[in-house]
Formats: sequence, structure tokens, C-alpha cells
Amino acid sequence: MRGQGPLICRKCGKPIAIITWGIYRKAVVDPEAVWVTADPDGEEYVRIDGSKVTATPAGHTITVGAEPAYRQHRKTCGRKP
Repeated sequence: MRGQGPLICRKCGKPIAIITWGIYRKAVVDPEAVWVTADPDGEEYVRIDGSKVTATPAGHTITVGAEPAYRQHRKTCGRKP
């Protein structure tokens, strides 16, 4: 049956997660959340509800205005040759 067990990227073999929003809308992301703060010069992250935010990682210290978001897997996929 589909949807059972952990999801693995076909190209690099790393674990992935899928965020679904709307009708037939999906985003493939890395499974661990990253705390980010909004920044127009940052990279694109996906919130748990499927909306996108341009932000930079907040680091190990959580600052005011930081929120959890997920990095898109296509940015971190280390495709095997």
C-alpha cells in the first residue's frame, strides 16, 4: 500500500517529506524543520501549510520573529552520478 514507511529520494537516497496543500499541490522537502527569519535576500523555504517564505536560517539561537520552515529538497539533493 502507498504511503507506508519512510520516504526516500530516488536520486540521492536521503529521507524526504512531502507537504500537501490545496488540490493536487505538493512540495518535496527535507524532513527536518529549520528556524528561519524573513529576509528578502534569503532563499526560499516552505511552511507546514504549503506557503513559501523567503528567509535565512536563524542559527542555533531562536530570535524574535523566527518560525519553523522546511528547505526544499531540490536545493540539497546530492544526486548520484
